[in-house]
Amino acid sequence: MQEDLLGYLLGALELDEMQRVEKLLRESPEAREMLAELERKLGPLHDDCEIVEPPPTDLVARTLDALPPLPPMPGMESGPADVSAGSEVSAPQIPKLSPVLEGSDAIAWTWRDWVGSFTAACILLAIALPSMVEGRFMARKQACQDNLRHLGMAMTQYVNRNAEARLPSVDSDGYQAFAGVYAPRLHAAGLMMDPRSTHCPSIRSSDFWIAGGLRSTEEEFVSQEVGEEPTLVTLRMLDDAARELSRFAESGATTFEEQVAWQRAIARLQWLQQTAGGHYAYTLGVRDGEEFASPRFQGRSSFAVMSDAAVMKVVDRVVDDEGWPRLAATSQDGVISHGGRGINVLYEDGRVRFVPRESLSQLVDHPLVNHDGRPEAGVNIDDASLAPSWQAPFFHTRQR
Repeated sequence: MQEDLLGYLLGALELDEMQRVEKLLRESPEAREMLAELERKLGPLHDDCEIVEPPPTDLVARTLDALPPLPPMPGMESGPADVSAGSEVSAPQIPKLSPVLEGSDAIAWTWRDWVGSFTAACILLAIALPSMVEGRFMARKQACQDNLRHLGMAMTQYVNRNAEARLPSVDSDGYQAFAGVYAPRLHAAGLMMDPRSTHCPSIRSSDFWIAGGLRSTEEEFVSQEVGEEPTLVTLRMLDDAARELSRFAESGATTFEEQVAWQRAIARLQWLQQTAGGHYAYTLGVRDGEEFASPRFQGRSSFAVMSDAAVMKVVDRVVDDEGWPRLAATSQDGVISHGGRGINVLYEDGRVRFVPRESLSQLVDHPLVNHDGRPEAGVNIDDASLAPSWQAPFFHTRQR
């Protein structure tokens, strides 16, 4: 059993084996304790893992700097000849390269040697650079997939402790009505303590927040109070920000200082909502008839739970017969992870798959929009719809 649990943690089992181990975890407290112990022992390996950056891309300049200097051209060392008045100016003579004397101890480089070395260096770089770029892409993609597997194991343990076997919930409205609230809920359950597990190594956080619509008030708050290191957002931080906003809403802001404090309180809550889920998208929930709830965990191979976050932009909106806005078209330009090539998707059965950008619209269940083509909660219990941290489950949701 220990070998199966270790393979489950490393994501090295086949689909049927994963399902068998998940069933064992649901039924056996002893197996869950053993899984937690193995995960605790593997924790230092995950924490100490670092991605080795490839050499910088200015290899051409560095190679040229390493080559010896060009040989002097005979006839060019002396200054220009004096031309007396009335004398005829002879046609310029083309200097000849001096050959290397046979048996000489001096080492001399001719133009032919220099050109040959430069050509060889360019050929070697042309062969090596694509491999290095592709290796960097594969390393970052693998590190991102490892993060998603780690989060998937935390989700599985969360579900095992939940009476209804449901994934972490997103509220329909209020200050906890955003996709990234999954991370504070996992932290409250003791299943996630390192915020680095929510950051994709191929994404610069500053670029991601700006692409998500970082406001000027939030930018000022970030520059003053938030550093470059990932911040672990907790439920207590969200509660404190919500209480501060409620206090201002009840008493109002009569002075300039109070108005500034109010705006900073709003910016703080918005920043917490934007950054809590890191660089990953999480399910917005599903609708079962008139009821909205968190998805019930069933180990489905086609139901997406998390993915790299993609900033979906509405290009055009139309209104359906019932007056609801419907997403007529979406822009895939928001896929900014892994050089825009695609996204990693974590499915309910624990499998992580890299989906190329051009293949997203060809999937039976698009992971980033619901069956109505809108970035909202799923329209039924089998409709997965993932969104970045700051997004609410519905267009009309009030988040504060």
